[in-house]
Amino acid sequence: MSNLSKTKQITILQTSFAKREDTVAYLQEKLPGVRVTYITDDTVLADVRDAGTPTKAVIERTMLYTMAAEKAGADLILFSCSTMGDVAELCQKFSSVPVVRIDEPMAREAVSLGSKIALISTLMTTQAPSRRLIERLGQEEGKEMQIHSVVQQEAWEALSSGDAKRHNEILLEEICKLDSMGYDAIVMAQVSMRALLPDLKDVKTPLLCSFYSGLNMVVERIKGL
Repeated sequence: MSNLSKTKQITILQTSFAKREDTVAYLQEKLPGVRVTYITDDTVLADVRDAGTPTKAVIERTMLYTMAAEKAGADLILFSCSTMGDVAELCQKFSSVPVVRIDEPMAREAVSLGSKIALISTLMTTQAPSRRLIERLGQEEGKEMQIHSVVQQEAWEALSSGDAKRHNEILLEEICKLDSMGYDAIVMAQVSMRALLPDLKDVKTPLLCSFYSGLNMVVERIKGL
């Protein structure tokens, strides 16, 4: 590992104060010496949910966060929330450093596996940007994607009330149902769903989560700088 890579800084834009330790540990294991920083605004998701889409105000302040991250020395900016994927692509147009969305490698893998995809989330606002990304990448490969959207709002409400166990139970039950329905892949739209993976080892359908694929993309992008 060169000394250059040890000086790189990754800034993660976050929409909740979710657990960070696993992300930092993974990145630092792959990129010894890398600096990982965060900018967190936990009001974004509430604003997007109320409006049904990122508002002008949400987009503008997210652009400010991107600018602040760059001014603070970020060599790469990672949007860790799939709901904000479209905004990440917009922010890239105004940034001189890479701005990436964590779910892009997952979406590419889904397209590579076939055209019949189940997309599961706990928020309706996550569905649209995730769906658009998969459809666009499918079109680039000459595929017409058939995406079945599953939104488990009840799971989100359980998690919001502090009942993580119930949140997991709802999603596990739904994913097991999807496993028997002949999809080419099941896409877990939110990176937080990684917590379910240990309990899904018997699922036969390819099960995609953006944590590892997204962070591996970040590692490769940093190495290429």
